[in-house]
Amino acid sequence: MRIWKATAVLMTALALGACGSTGGNLFGQPQQAAQPAPQTPPGVGSPVHTALFGQPVPQGQQNLNPDACPRIEVRDGSAVWRQGGEGPTELRYQGTITDLARECRIEGQTMTIRVGIEGRVLVGPKGDAGRVTLPIRVAVTRGLSTPVWTRLYQVPIEIPSGSPSVSFTQVEDQVSFPLPEAAELATYIIFVGFDTQAQQPERQRRGRARTAQR
Repeated sequence: MRIWKATAVLMTALALGACGSTGGNLFGQPQQAAQPAPQTPPGVGSPVHTALFGQPVPQGQQNLNPDACPRIEVRDGSAVWRQGGEGPTELRYQGTITDLARECRIEGQTMTIRVGIEGRVLVGPKGDAGRVTLPIRVAVTRGLSTPVWTRLYQVPIEIPSGSPSVSFTQVEDQVSFPLPEAAELATYIIFVGFDTQAQQPERQRRGRARTAQR
């Protein structure tokens, strides 16, 4: 009889514990469903914006609604820059773009944009300490291909001795163009990427151009 009573009490306790738990773990603590961290798109108020430009401009002092600022993205196929031979053991340096930000303002009938770029340069087996120049192009287009503004920047990066990689930050504030109508502005895109053609010798680029004309 005592064994039966002890068993009944134990079963009751287990049942109550199950009713009061919603998928609890072994220690009786309820498991919380994993919530994905909120993702803030690049631009005014994003973490990368704060890192590149400092504290965001207060909402009442902004010259332009952030939603009207053209979106910014890395041009397909231009996120990686490489210097060295073809094989992995021949690599000297490899640059990658890791994050972007932009801030827009209107001055009369001109839109001016500050573009922030974050990236990293990896030192390969053939690399060494010294200065590396990254060919980074910033372009504004209407739609995917109609050019509005473009410029190539030669960004110098100093690599200390013995460092396997170096992070870099670049801010450009010379991006400007005539302010279009709101409907047209909505189609504008800010593209950023490594211009791999810029590092080729001029004679080689001309040779390819002549071949294309034939």
